[in-house]
Amino acid sequence: MPALLFLAAHLVLPLFGMPAVFHPSLRALPFSARIAAAFAAGAVGLTLEATLFSIVGVRWSAVSLSIPLLAASFVLSTQWAGRRSPIAPPLPSARRGVVAAAVLAGGLALLHLGLSLATARATSTDFLLFWGVKGARFAVARGIDVELLDSAFSHHLVADYPPLVPIVSSWSTLWAGEVPWRFAPLLTALWFLAAVPVVAVFLRRHLSPDYATAVAAFWTVALAISLVRSTSGGNAEGPLLFFESAALAALLAERRQDRDTSRFFPALALSGAALTKVEGSLAVVLIVAGVALRDFLERRPRPLSRLLPLAAAPLVALTVWFAFQATHGLPVGYRTHGELLGLHFQYLTPVLAGMARYLDAGTAWLSWLLPLVFLTASARRIRAELLPALLLVAGLLLFLVFDYLHDRNDPSIRIGWTLPRVSQPGLSALILAAGLVASFRSPSYGTDSSRPAFR
Repeated sequence: MPALLFLAAHLVLPLFGMPAVFHPSLRALPFSARIAAAFAAGAVGLTLEATLFSIVGVRWSAVSLSIPLLAASFVLSTQWAGRRSPIAPPLPSARRGVVAAAVLAGGLALLHLGLSLATARATSTDFLLFWGVKGARFAVARGIDVELLDSAFSHHLVADYPPLVPIVSSWSTLWAGEVPWRFAPLLTALWFLAAVPVVAVFLRRHLSPDYATAVAAFWTVALAISLVRSTSGGNAEGPLLFFESAALAALLAERRQDRDTSRFFPALALSGAALTKVEGSLAVVLIVAGVALRDFLERRPRPLSRLLPLAAAPLVALTVWFAFQATHGLPVGYRTHGELLGLHFQYLTPVLAGMARYLDAGTAWLSWLLPLVFLTASARRIRAELLPALLLVAGLLLFLVFDYLHDRNDPSIRIGWTLPRVSQPGLSALILAAGLVASFRSPSYGTDSSRPAFR
């Protein structure tokens, strides 16, 4: 029963984010993608509300957290449902054989992920050390537990990490009365399952139905295996992978001629990324920078005004978390890993060797190599269009090299612990970029001379 209640609380999140289902920019998407967007919006809304409650001293309960969110959801849903939405032509379907092969491959990958989580093979040690512990303690304290975060004995809890994952876990714990420790990691699969239709539908805006289906299937298989290989069950990698991949897929799907395309959904997803992990803020900077550079090189209309919500939404979300830290006497912001410029270049070779070793992603490096081969073979067709994805891949890997060089001792062990997990958004971005290169072939899209190539 606790496991069922814990799951039910997660399944309530789309009710809190129901306005996303009716938002004009998303109304033309398949229902599965809109429900996934509502799930994400509910998690972000719950996190912001719960953090604000802890700032002003309102104790959490299932009722106190639900009523304001449900009321706001009803009002916004009613307003947005009444707005006119752009008429989008129905997307053609892929051939049955392609769909059957993609469903089989993706289904087996999801089964592999689910069984690995159910048997604890893919359960993260960090779930037992601090992600699950924070959720349990926050539920007991009926708020963000300042005493826990401020304790000298809680250094391993990484007190400055943003609160989305422990708050969502605490919300479910309030329902269940306890943390079902064996079951809770399974909800990583729920986040991943939510990401699949979102990635797939935005791919179909650029690619032929057959090719979009194939790329979405490869993305699903590669990332499902990677989640198992990196033992990401129960930690923040599942939500972070959802938020970053969803934002990136939506932004890559934008066409130059779409002058007034709403950025509601990518702004929402980037806010979720910033509230999930410290690395999420890095991804926000890289993705926003990639979009800014792409829009400038392609001379897209209103680049600055359209960039504002992408930057402002995650900044506001982070400000709420930093405000909690400030009002409760906690250090504001994030700790650096050693001195900023205290680099130990004697370990550069072990760092590069360790990163090469642990980027295998559970597929003997095929998940990385195949997209790289495709991009290399299509180098002449690479355009500024892909900058948000390419900048995320390159920036993330370079940042990890920079981070590992701060270790005073050989960081090989830490690389083995962390790299398979933290590199996953980069793998997702690389697959999306490689898949979208094919769209530059089509006469209706790739021959427009006004679209400058990226050199």
